[in-house]
Amino acid sequence: MPPRPAPQSTPATAGSFLLAFGPGARACVSSARGHEVSVEGDLAIAAQGAVQQGRTPDGTRWIALADLIEGELAAGAGALDAQVPPQRHWRGRFAQVLWRPGERRIAACTDHFSTLSLYVCQRGDTLLLATDLRLIAASGLCARRTDPTAIYHYLNFSCIPAPYTIYDDVRRLSPGTRLRWDAALQARQDRYFIAEYPEDLDGSDAELAATLRERMVASVEAWRPPGATDWGCFLSGGTDSSSIVSILARQQPDTQVRTFSIGFAEEGYDELGFARTVAEACRTEAYSARVDSGQAVALVGKVVDAYDQPFGNSSAIPSMACAELAAEHGIRVLVAGDGGDEIFGGNERYAKDRVMEAFYRLPRPLRGLGRALGGLAGRSPLHLLQRMHNFTERASLPNPDRFYSDHGFGSEYYARLLQPELRARVERDASLAFMREVYALGSPASTLHRIMRLDLYMAIAQNDLVKVEGACRAQAITTRFPYLDPDLVDFTGRLATRCKVRGLNKRHLFKLATASLLPQEILNKKKHGFGLPIAVWLRRDADFQQMVRDILFDARSAERGVFQTAFLETLLAEHMRGSWDHAEEIWQLLVLELWLRKHEDRA
Repeated sequence: MPPRPAPQSTPATAGSFLLAFGPGARACVSSARGHEVSVEGDLAIAAQGAVQQGRTPDGTRWIALADLIEGELAAGAGALDAQVPPQRHWRGRFAQVLWRPGERRIAACTDHFSTLSLYVCQRGDTLLLATDLRLIAASGLCARRTDPTAIYHYLNFSCIPAPYTIYDDVRRLSPGTRLRWDAALQARQDRYFIAEYPEDLDGSDAELAATLRERMVASVEAWRPPGATDWGCFLSGGTDSSSIVSILARQQPDTQVRTFSIGFAEEGYDELGFARTVAEACRTEAYSARVDSGQAVALVGKVVDAYDQPFGNSSAIPSMACAELAAEHGIRVLVAGDGGDEIFGGNERYAKDRVMEAFYRLPRPLRGLGRALGGLAGRSPLHLLQRMHNFTERASLPNPDRFYSDHGFGSEYYARLLQPELRARVERDASLAFMREVYALGSPASTLHRIMRLDLYMAIAQNDLVKVEGACRAQAITTRFPYLDPDLVDFTGRLATRCKVRGLNKRHLFKLATASLLPQEILNKKKHGFGLPIAVWLRRDADFQQMVRDILFDARSAERGVFQTAFLETLLAEHMRGSWDHAEEIWQLLVLELWLRKHEDRA
């Protein structure tokens, strides 16, 4: 497949807009500081940065943040009427709102994975749409009532998944969703894109691997930013970012790709050695830095400022550090490898789920015996034996409950963690019920493909993309995600599950397709992720420990009505003696409290 032509100007999505429609429109946009405001009757717009606006020949108006490699924003007007909006066939990132003056009708679309957010709030006859939740929060229309269900989802997922937001009267459009609103029928939404898995491609491994490589190369080359000076790549040392760097380097051998990597001094967390291997093999212009606990503490405040909702994924810290490093070297666009695990079959839990599925399919008496033995092991203070108990408990569940049990901090410790007033407002299974709804999306598919689709909509769209976009937006950097190209996602859905996970071998076809692109050391490496060594810092760094205690154990936190301080003491004690790793959960609680102090206590 030949590469499609790339745009000739530097892409930009660093900006924001607020659109208000109705009798209160003018007042709603007046609080948007630093934004250019325009008012036409009962329509008001506040825009800043790379926002694009236009009008079609039939009079349809539109406003958008967008970085398209295929599709025209003016053609998006079909979203007002068409059964399938034109945006389904676009390739790129976008958040677009369209309307016809005088008709009192509006349509809004986010891209296939909501890499750019759109929020909606309605009060009476006034409707707000914005790309940043803080614009709506400051408008005066939003009541700013914290949604207890959103907080509970945050404690289980480390983020607040769409359509929820931290406020109970604001909603975020879900991935691949169109919103249509008119004064008579109010708002209604429909999904125009859901990843599907027909598994209808046949062929030998060699044939399929060659085709996959061709499609990967075409996607990466299509997403290559124009020019040669103001863009670069995230390079973690993992297979996805490494393969993208390799493809880009081979496409134009005379032009050095610039790469940016972050590491840590702590063993088991640092991948700079792998990043260096790729950089040398691809002859990149490589930049790297290490983050220590002191720098992480300094970056916590930046995380709270950068994200318009509480965001508890600790890898936001290295992501922000990497974006800062890139900005220092004049980078305006970064290419990222997010989505590769979820379309090629690279997550460790996919192979683990196969083992659990085998246990789940055992005859009931054998499964019961295994659970009994696991229960005995769970009484031990030893981490290994507790993991045995955890395995037998989880493997006894069907999916998606089994998959959810890998996340559910809030639900696992529901009675001990949450204060009574919060428990009275949120059912213990609220987050599980939400995951079941997501798991049920789309056409029937194999178990592996259903959890891969679940990951695309939860781990990727709601978490990883929010992380990268927030970190880069804080530096006015645009991000591109070639492996989330809808054309490539559609293609990988046609590959059988055996092409992704074969036995316990992950990324089976991907490894064949990239054998000549990547050093063998990278293909065979164990997955590390992009996490923060909080577990080590909590045990060894007195300043880091003190920072956590100063925030989580003071009166403001106790009065918040979210978590019980006595249980936090238990979590910390278990973590400090090494019987269990609660670092991520403690980090989530820390960020939540800091975000609420910053954005709500001062409201």
